[in-house]
Amino acid sequence: MDYSNIIQPNRLTNMQEMQINVDGPDGANRLFMYSGMAEVELCGGLPHPRWSLEIVCFDIGRKYDCDNGEDVIKVLANATVAGARTDGVASFAGWQIFGAAGELDEDDCRIRMNIAAGARDTQAFLEQISFYVNVLAKVNE
Repeated sequence: MDYSNIIQPNRLTNMQEMQINVDGPDGANRLFMYSGMAEVELCGGLPHPRWSLEIVCFDIGRKYDCDNGEDVIKVLANATVAGARTDGVASFAGWQIFGAAGELDEDDCRIRMNIAAGARDTQAFLEQISFYVNVLAKVNE
């Protein structure tokens, strides 16, 4: 697999978190809700006009104690274009979120957010991505 298009955001801003006690399903006792903005700088590709595709990856939220029975039951993730710009004359400018997914990273027991995003036209830049992640989990009391 070509990992050259996997990037980290310049920074995460406007981070918000909420924790809710729940009762099930599958033994879940917490719902964690996260939202924020990922600042990036994605530009369209060559030959002009061509869509670029970058996978923006970052960890979010708490570290789960996977060795002592904590478990992630379900992750729902969403992302939207929040900020874009053009420099000069952008004849075929476009910005797109191709998909978003959250998953438990087994190595460090945190939620890894993966957002497939891109721009079209070498003068079109995607600068901000808004994201939302809900994590249904079983955590130790």
